[in-house]
Amino acid sequence: MTTKTVKGICKFGACEPQCGMEFDIEDNIILRVRPDQDHPISKGYVCKKGMAVPEYQNDPDRLLYPEKRINGTLQRTDWGTATTEIGQKLRNLLDQYGPTSIATYWGNAADTSVMVVANTLCSSLGSPNSFNVLSLEYTDRGAVAEELFGDQTMIFQPDANDTDFALLLGTNPLVTQGMSLLQRRPRIGGDLKDIQRRGGKVVVVDPRETETTKISDQHIMIRPGTDLFLLIGMMKHIIEHEIYDKTFVHNRTKGFSRWSTIVTSISMKEVSDITEIEISTIQTLAADYANAKSAFITTRVGVQTSHNTTLTEWLVQSLNAVTGRLDQKGGMFFNPGAINNTDLIHLFTKRKNPAESRVGGYPQIFGGPPASVFADDVLSDDKDRIRALIVMAGNPVISFPNTKKMEKALERLDLLVCIDIYQSDTGTFADYNLPAATIYEKGGFHFLTQSFEQVPFAEWKHKLVEPRGEARPEWDMIRDISRAANIRFLNNPIINAVDRMMSYFSSGFSEENFAQFLLMSPFTKKKMTLKNLKKREHGVIMGELERGVFFEKYIRTSDKKVNLAPPKFTEELDRVLANPPLPTSKFPLLLISGGRRLASFNTWTHNIKSLTDNLNENFATMSEVDALERNIQDGDTITITTETGVLALPVHITEKIKTGVIMVHQFWGHHYNSGQTNTKTNQGYNVNLLHSDQKLDALCGMPVFNGTPCTVMKTN
Repeated sequence: MTTKTVKGICKFGACEPQCGMEFDIEDNIILRVRPDQDHPISKGYVCKKGMAVPEYQNDPDRLLYPEKRINGTLQRTDWGTATTEIGQKLRNLLDQYGPTSIATYWGNAADTSVMVVANTLCSSLGSPNSFNVLSLEYTDRGAVAEELFGDQTMIFQPDANDTDFALLLGTNPLVTQGMSLLQRRPRIGGDLKDIQRRGGKVVVVDPRETETTKISDQHIMIRPGTDLFLLIGMMKHIIEHEIYDKTFVHNRTKGFSRWSTIVTSISMKEVSDITEIEISTIQTLAADYANAKSAFITTRVGVQTSHNTTLTEWLVQSLNAVTGRLDQKGGMFFNPGAINNTDLIHLFTKRKNPAESRVGGYPQIFGGPPASVFADDVLSDDKDRIRALIVMAGNPVISFPNTKKMEKALERLDLLVCIDIYQSDTGTFADYNLPAATIYEKGGFHFLTQSFEQVPFAEWKHKLVEPRGEARPEWDMIRDISRAANIRFLNNPIINAVDRMMSYFSSGFSEENFAQFLLMSPFTKKKMTLKNLKKREHGVIMGELERGVFFEKYIRTSDKKVNLAPPKFTEELDRVLANPPLPTSKFPLLLISGGRRLASFNTWTHNIKSLTDNLNENFATMSEVDALERNIQDGDTITITTETGVLALPVHITEKIKTGVIMVHQFWGHHYNSGQTNTKTNQGYNVNLLHSDQKLDALCGMPVFNGTPCTVMKTN
């Protein structure tokens, strides 16, 4: 048998870099992979997860046939039965209980096609309940963009290529290979060192020592959950010492006077006491940032999943604005994308039910309401409660806060459908498990993430092998379910009509048809055929990144100015300033769960033996000082208690974490009877048993995974 070598893209979950690789394929099997030295983004870089792609693709534990629960057990069924019955059940629930009875959720491993079909399926049913993983870690960005720039899609990216000063809060890019969510920077270590070689400075704010803090110029250890107060202190110093960009503030912003008033009531001593950072350190940091020729501030999951995340992001972008860093070289840039996602998203969501979440009244951001209210909705006695859930590329029972409540919610559903490459932890609760094709078995155009590239860039992910077993692309499954439910495919009447007509001659309107529509649409900078895009094995740059045009061409506020003081933000800030998130006498330590390891990516890599062998499951990490006070030794089993739950697990003692802080890696606790052999033998401990689904960000509904008050004791 001849071995062929083809170029393709690594894709594990939502891992941002999507590094270029070469694949050796024989008899429809990926045998080996290696870095693609010629790829314009990754340039020969691939991490250890990428090198494990053959294990992932060829995993004998993969779900290869549809399953249906019959008499309490999951049994093999056929595709026609599965999609027809699911569609009919959705239609019956819709007719009997109304659209709020149905929900969808796409998770961390979703690609663009999954996001599109999950959201539009919900919209076609008239339901507002299109949940997604971004509401667990990222929707603060959308809430702030909506208020400051006029639209949720106006997401600025840090320009590491040209900056003189990088301030990174709650992020470890040397492990995540990205400075901001979805930005492709697989060689981020080199980017940071380039800043230093140019004479610039890299400052990392993090309560623990990480791979990134080790190469930074300055590491500031902060009390978890108080980054907002550090940024307020910086704003106070910048305003009072008049080291802001007066011209930019005058021409491009409104509401600055409100900030001048806010900071007069702030005490630097109080900021220092709350953050546990010296006043002089805060003042020097503010001055260095404001006086740098070019600079940016950016956060990542460590801050985004902490207390007051929307207000913190508001401060980040307000500081970037008042110092004139927006739409400037070396500061923050806006990439509308090779395809203008803003206009595209508005077109495909105009028929969406815009209702706020039934529980909590939270707005829809990035396609849906916050996932943290799901369990309370299902478990309520309201006639309009959620009764059905379709999960795509997600594992809610592991990733949602308050695991015990989530288990009860899944058990109460009238219909649970899981679409995945495995029978996952969540799939053990399902009525139907449907086998999904991997990216290597279907290909695709990930247009929803292309606006996070460093330039307008389009890339087709090539199909490399045929699907194993009866695995299918999610696009095809939802098309069939939509027909069975008698609803519009993609919630678009024209596409639905075309799909019905095409079904007489082929399977119907395909993902490739949709990609061709996008590439030739008015949303695209440089029109081209899908055939030509496929020929570009390394993608194509579709125009230069425009700088200095955001305020003329893209901002969507009515006066074309950045709104620095939205009333809903300033009102919430008043409340937070009076009630800072601090430990208590009952719960004197703060639990964080944002620690990342290179061999792990949420739950999606835990069945790959070559990776999990290096991880030793997960564990707690605490400081030598805290351990000594509690007579705890390295390797002991400890018990962590919060208001939500109790968890016992082993602990490692180190000087590399701030006193008063304990860390436990997230996304473990695989004690369910899933179809994943290695995962079940490397169960680990689910820290989400300890995190509440009631401590939600007031403005976007995201939960707190970093900064949960707790107590720790040695387990007898």
